This record gives sequence, C-alpha cells and structure tokens, in this order.
Amino acid sequence: MPISPWRALSPDDGDHYLLVERRFRYVIEDPEHTWRRAWIPTVIACPVCEADTGLRLAYKSGVDAVVEAACPVGHTWVEGRVDVLQWMAYCRFRAGRHEADWLWLIEAGFGEEPPPPIDLVEEVGKAAVDVAKYGRRKARAKIRRKVRSTKKRVGKRVRNEAMRPVAALLRTAWIMQAGGVEPITASRRPAKPKAPKTPPVSAYRKAYGVQAPKKGPKCLVCQDTGRMTAPGISVPCVECDGPAAAALAAAERRAERARQGKHERPTERARQGDDERRTTSK
Repeated sequence: MPISPWRALSPDDGDHYLLVERRFRYVIEDPEHTWRRAWIPTVIACPVCEADTGLRLAYKSGVDAVVEAACPVGHTWVEGRVDVLQWMAYCRFRAGRHEADWLWLIEAGFGEEPPPPIDLVEEVGKAAVDVAKYGRRKARAKIRRKVRSTKKRVGKRVRNEAMRPVAALLRTAWIMQAGGVEPITASRRPAKPKAPKTPPVSAYRKAYGVQAPKKGPKCLVCQDTGRMTAPGISVPCVECDGPAAAALAAAERRAERARQGKHERPTERARQGDDERRTTSK
C-alpha cells in the first residue's frame, strides 16, 4: 500500500510517519559482546533500487502490524527489521517528547544519521573567495563609473563644439525671419523679496522710551517677606526660604560664575538700581 506524502507526524493520534532526508539506521544487538550489550547501526535501503536517502517510513497504531517504507521512486515494502516499539519511541523523540527510558536508543545510533560536521577550512575558503569577488566587482564598477563620467563629460563638450556652427546658423535664420530683430532671451525669474522681520517688543519699548514693567514678587504667599502674617499671627513662609536666603543664593550664584570666569551682563532693573543708588549718594 503506498504511503501518502501528506501525512503528518502525530504520535498522540497513533500516526507515526517520518520523511528522512539522510540515511536511516536501525540497531541490532552485537552477538560478539556477551558481558556488555552493544548495538550495531544498520542502514535501511530500498530492495529494488537500493536508494537509502529520502525514505518515508510509517506506522499506524491499531492498523499496521509492521513498519512500512517507501523510496523516492515509489517502491514500497514492509520493513520488518525495524522494531515497532523502537520506531514509536523514536517518533515520540522527534515530536519533542524525550523519554529517559529510550535515550539509550538514540545513543546507540537508531534513527536518521546526523548531518556531517562543518568543514571550517572549506567554508573559510569559500567566504574568502566570495569576499574577493565582491571587492573585485566593486572596484571594477568604480573604475567603470569614472570612465563613464569622463566619457560623458568629454562627449558633451565635443557635441557642443560640433553643434556651435549649427546653432549660429539657426540663430541667423531666426533673425532674418523675424525681420532683423534678435529673439528676446528669457531672463531668470527674480527672487522673491523676503518678508520684513518683526522686531521684538523690547525694540519698540526702547524706541518709544517706555519703561519695562517691574517684576512682581517671586513668592505670592508672603510677597517676598519670608513670613505669612495675619491679625495676631506671624509664621515663617512654607513656600520660600525668605529674602535673606534668596539673596544668599543669588550671591552664591554670582560668586560661582565669577570663579568660572563668566561675567553676568547687568540687567535693566539692576542698572536702574545702580542709578538710584548713585543719585541717593549724591
């Protein structure tokens, strides 16, 4: 009976089907070892065409009595050398259920042959060849690009020089047809004028001699007095540290900037205060 290639591995449903790309091996006990059991892996092959790769093996619980096999050509046969219990355990292993009682079967060599080891020397050689080809291709493309750009530039110059008499002849014919009036050459579009920049408010204030508005108190709770007062109550402000602490902090900031070599520009309010102090001293 042919094995359907559309079957899927499902040990829980009793369908033990596998498609092996490499050679498949079953194990037999070595008769020469009497005091310790040893297993000999043996490769399965098609009895007709002797194909040993790309085989399909299947077993349906409750339906089949032995494991059936099929080769890529289409030959099918009954593989009685494969133990049914071992085949079912191997299918469960391939499905992701690693049972400790059957790990010896995998170690003995039952199942599909492992892939061959990677030949690092060959892979490094292939990688070096590919990198060299890539670099050579990029260098060749760069040279072609330079040659192409040079040829294009020289060709354009040669064509312009060759077509210069033709252009002069066409221009003369146009002037004669227009009655001796040279054609008007289109001028470049004038640039759009930039919109005037709006000056800041400080410039207007300076031009009209308007004084800058005075800043209000920093603390709206105590009005920079450091204490909250009411009839019969005077307690320290909980929102700020008071004018003394603010003055000390400002002095510390100025001293730090002076140590760093940064000089503050006097503000308009500071200049007004200096002018008032000078007037008072006089």
